Amino acid sequence: MALPHGHYMFRTIADLFTQTWQHPTNRPTIQYIYVIVSTEEYDRMYRAYRAGVESVGNFLSQGLNEGNEQFRWHGTTRECRVGDPGNPSLCTSTSCSMCSIIRYSFDIERFGPRWGRFGKGIYTSAVSSKSNDYQKTLQATDWSSLLLNDVVIGNGYHIQSNSDTLLQPPSGYDSISGLPGQALNYEETVVYRNDAIRPAYLVIYLTPQ
Repeated sequence: MALPHGHYMFRTIADLFTQTWQHPTNRPTIQYIYVIVSTEEYDRMYRAYRAGVESVGNFLSQGLNEGNEQFRWHGTTRECRVGDPGNPSLCTSTSCSMCSIIRYSFDIERFGPRWGRFGKGIYTSAVSSKSNDYQKTLQATDWSSLLLNDVVIGNGYHIQSNSDTLLQPPSGYDSISGLPGQALNYEETVVYRNDAIRPAYLVIYLTPQ
C-alpha cells in the first residue's frame, strides 16, 4: 500500500531520511513510500521477541519504546523494479533480495560466506546514506530503494573495532551498535536473530547524482 504524500507517516519518514543522510553527496528526496504488511506468523514472532526483550530490560520505564524498538535503514539488491512508478508488484525470483525480504522478512542464513565487520548478522544503519551505499538495482532505472525497518535493539553493545567472528552479541546484550571513530565512518546496528527485525516500509527515491 502506497502512503499518500500528505500522510503524517510519509512526512515523518521523509524527514528521517533527510535528517540521517550524512554523506557529502546530493541529498535525494523520497518520492514513494509503501507500507509492508508482515504475515501473521512473522509478526507474532517479532512481537513475542520484542516482549521478551522488554521483560528483561524494562525499556518502557526509561521512556523508550518497547524492547528499545527503533527504526533502522537497510539497503539490498533489487533484481526487479518493485516500487518504481508503475511497478507495485513483487517479482517471483527467489534470488531477489528485496522481494524476498518484503515477502518473508529477513533470514540470517542469506548472509552467506561473505565477510561481516561484526560477524554473521543482519546489518542496518541509523544513517540513510550509509544504507544507500548497499542498495542496487540490477535493471536499468532512475530510482533507488531502501527498506525502513522496525528493529529490537534492546540493550545494545557499543563497539568501534572490527569483531568479525561474532555470531551473537556478548552475554547480556541484544544487538551490536557499531560506532564511528575507528573502523567505521558511520553507525551500524546488527542483530543476530530473524525475529529481532521486520521490514516496515519500502522507500523509493531518485538515484543520487
